[in-house]
Amino acid sequence: MRGALALSLLLAAALPLAVAAQAPPRPAATEPAPAPQAEAPRARMVPDDRTAHAGPGRAAGAVLWNHAGDSPRPTDPAAPPFVGVLRAAGNDVFRLERQPQGDTIAAGVAAVVASARDLRMRGYRRVVLAGQSAGGWISLAAIASAPGLAEVVVATAPAAYGSRTADAARAERNRDELLRILGAVRDTRVMLFFFDADDFDPGGRGEAVAALLGRRGVPHLLVDRPGLFRGHGVGLTSGFARHYGGCILAFLDVPDPAQLDCDETPPAAVPWRFTGLPDSLPGPANDNSPLGRFVGAWQGSLDNGDDVMLVVEGGSSTRVAALFARGRSRLTEADQPFSQRRTGRLDDATGDLVFAPSQGLSLRATPPREGALRLEVETTDGKRQYRGLLRALSP
Repeated sequence: MRGALALSLLLAAALPLAVAAQAPPRPAATEPAPAPQAEAPRARMVPDDRTAHAGPGRAAGAVLWNHAGDSPRPTDPAAPPFVGVLRAAGNDVFRLERQPQGDTIAAGVAAVVASARDLRMRGYRRVVLAGQSAGGWISLAAIASAPGLAEVVVATAPAAYGSRTADAARAERNRDELLRILGAVRDTRVMLFFFDADDFDPGGRGEAVAALLGRRGVPHLLVDRPGLFRGHGVGLTSGFARHYGGCILAFLDVPDPAQLDCDETPPAAVPWRFTGLPDSLPGPANDNSPLGRFVGAWQGSLDNGDDVMLVVEGGSSTRVAALFARGRSRLTEADQPFSQRRTGRLDDATGDLVFAPSQGLSLRATPPREGALRLEVETTDGKRQYRGLLRALSP
């Protein structure tokens, strides 16, 4: 149980592009040659059917989601929550499922081009390409190779050449080759997200990309290393979608993208998915005592995108009863919510509410200010730390 709870907070970002499998050895001369078989398709476009499609005549447009470098899994069929925001606004959503064998950049680009043209032939008035990591990279490369293919591209943490940890020199291509691709883009709006603590980002991409797209007059919006979120895969989370979904939606139509401020855009209506909560949550204690100001239910997202809730029930300064919950934050089977009872104490020196390590995690909450408290979550091995602002919930 301990490892599972810690792992829930450490869901990693997408893997690099899968390399083509080696050909099997040739059969011996005495063996009959195997019958030729039809080659399996390397990618296919499928409807994301969580809601019924409106069709080309009624939909606001079509969104083609392109997953990261790990192969599509039958248990993880959904596009991420920020694409769900576009769906809720009347866009039909499709997924490009690239298969692991033969999943090269060139093959991915060809599949995106063919799929986007298919959507155009069906009659969709606007085509939006969206992707994470390798999927975002391939989407950008597709519009560079086929001008006018789509009206908009949204790419979160685009990368295709591995991580700095695996090969720092090769990872430099995630900057240099990206600039080369963007240098060929025209006639398409480009929205890009880069994040701190992204092992696939070699650094120096933000300023160079902004300068390049500005010189070329490409309508764009770059969110470069925002303070609220970090990590390669954070764009796949509910927390990211809640904060940036409305801004992404506005980007599709706003006359001048340069005037769009994502931090001023109202949050998107992305559901919170908690489990194991009490039937009723405690209200604020309505006193300003060191413990009383913590009492109540607090909800928010950590900087890795995880949705969390801290329910402080009360007690004494040396024994504070609480419940900590992590909601389902990514639309994958492996991402499961949990809740756990916690016992904490007030730190005499700082006034912080501190919870001792338990089930793989330690917690610390700072005294609330202006209706929000700062929560720090750390794995007991000290290797991962996450922070976020939680706001008080009304009972």
